[in-house]
Amino acid sequence: MTSVSPSERVQIALGGSMLVSGFLLSFMMVIGAIDKDVLLSFLAYALSLAGLAIGLHGIYGYVSVKR
Repeated sequence: MTSVSPSERVQIALGGSMLVSGFLLSFMMVIGAIDKDVLLSFLAYALSLAGLAIGLHGIYGYVSVKR
């Protein structure tokens, strides 16, 4: 039986934290805690998209090793 390498776990954790930070950044702009800016909105979108891609890549690696 093969074990899951730590890189998959790191990718999943990194992707999840990027998704959460992108959401929190967007949420703080909506409630008015920070000023709304196009560049900041783009950064929040990029964080969410990159977090999703990295997290899914880690999950795919985790599932393929388990099979």
